[in-house]
Amino acid sequence: MANQDFGSPNTATTLSTSPLGNAKNVRQLWRKGALLAEQNEDFFQEMESRSERGLIWSQTDLSKGNGSIMNFTTQSGFYKKPKLGDALFEGPSDFDKIRQGNFQLKVDFARWAVRNNKRMEEIMGMRGDIESGVNVELGKTLGRYKTESLMALFLLKLPTANVMYAGGKTLDTLKSADTLRWDEIVSVGQAMKPLGGLPANIAAPGSKAPIWAQTFVSPEPAITSLKLDSAWRDVLKNGDVRGMSNTIFRGGYPSIDGHTIVPYNPIDHDGVGPMGSFMNPKAFLGNAALAAGTTARVVYGGGNATDHAEEDFFRYFAGSPYDFIDTGAITPDTTTTKYFLIYNLTGAAAGKWGMYAYTSGNDGNKITCTAHLGAAAAGVQVTTLGGVTYDANLNTTDHPLGSLIIPCNRLGVPIGSTLVFGRAGILRGYGMYRAEHTMDKLNGGFVTDRYLTSVFGQTFRYDRKDRVTSAMRLDHAITYPGIKLPVVS
Repeated sequence: MANQDFGSPNTATTLSTSPLGNAKNVRQLWRKGALLAEQNEDFFQEMESRSERGLIWSQTDLSKGNGSIMNFTTQSGFYKKPKLGDALFEGPSDFDKIRQGNFQLKVDFARWAVRNNKRMEEIMGMRGDIESGVNVELGKTLGRYKTESLMALFLLKLPTANVMYAGGKTLDTLKSADTLRWDEIVSVGQAMKPLGGLPANIAAPGSKAPIWAQTFVSPEPAITSLKLDSAWRDVLKNGDVRGMSNTIFRGGYPSIDGHTIVPYNPIDHDGVGPMGSFMNPKAFLGNAALAAGTTARVVYGGGNATDHAEEDFFRYFAGSPYDFIDTGAITPDTTTTKYFLIYNLTGAAAGKWGMYAYTSGNDGNKITCTAHLGAAAAGVQVTTLGGVTYDANLNTTDHPLGSLIIPCNRLGVPIGSTLVFGRAGILRGYGMYRAEHTMDKLNGGFVTDRYLTSVFGQTFRYDRKDRVTSAMRLDHAITYPGIKLPVVS
């Protein structure tokens, strides 16, 4: 199960770095691997629909090798006043103009590969198990990528006009109470309507009657505040069914003003890769020990000193480079000051936290900081960072391996996002290869390379003025259960 106490998932055990390095651990290690620990897959798959009345409009016109770009034509309506009585259409200005625009959905290749050899299968006693497990895992990897890249659309490409902040604030002024609440859900839903963001049909395929709703996708930590919202509980208490079937007791999330809430639970997985999601980024400290100092700090993720250089553990944090399948690399924001907290989960200073700032220092794998909060001003260490002043009872500059890292604003408030979907707000396209498995044998069949290839793409739906009409994002404060931070009011 996920680590509910937010302990680093990579510090729970100390195994040999090689699966063959310790004879006593060989079978134990591979048995664990064969169990396929719980992971996130394609979260948005069930939202796809062949109809433009669904949440994600799935396109397959490119599936037979007919090209890699699908063009969509958009057209405005006619809004001139009518001619009344015996008035005639006499000049060019009397006629409505046909105003059209277009946008594109592009698909391209996404590929993954993994390698194993016969010796691994024989010594582990897992002939056949590895082969079958690898194919499943490659499929899950594709699903996670589709989910990740869709979230990246909302965080990195959504126009600013489609972004709202809880409580009518800005990112820098969000306070602890500006969380996902009843009022925010209603407000965002209403804000989407003038853009043309219609409710989508969220009924199960084959249902006789449609169910129309806008859908809010929010990470589980953000929904914690909704469950604790007094307005939410009052509505459930007075308006929901009576008895043990009430949502308060059975759990779940009823519709709010016609809006459906779908929780997303990003697993603290046991693999080597980024944690959280674009909606709630987090990482676990991979530095052997981050100790007090006045020089620029370089912060690694990964949760242990062995893996910290392998992957881009800060991929979901602001300022990280990111490659989209249709437009390639996006230029990250390297001018705005960004902040994060390091919260000590263990050690003598457990429960204390440090605050750090950076601008262009996130290369995905590590963050090079420009300032950090400390007891005395010296070098890049400052006593006041953003709107936070150092307090020895709360803060520390020493962090043990595996400490939790989460983004915050200048007030030290952890921040996250909720994604809002209207009718056909997202288009997904599939090409001629859809999760195709292929294999190569090398060195006389001793080594096997397995590949997964898929051709797909996704984009927002635009109108003639290039506005995104059926997608919005709400940025808000976020509360992580078990993490005790000061209330900023």
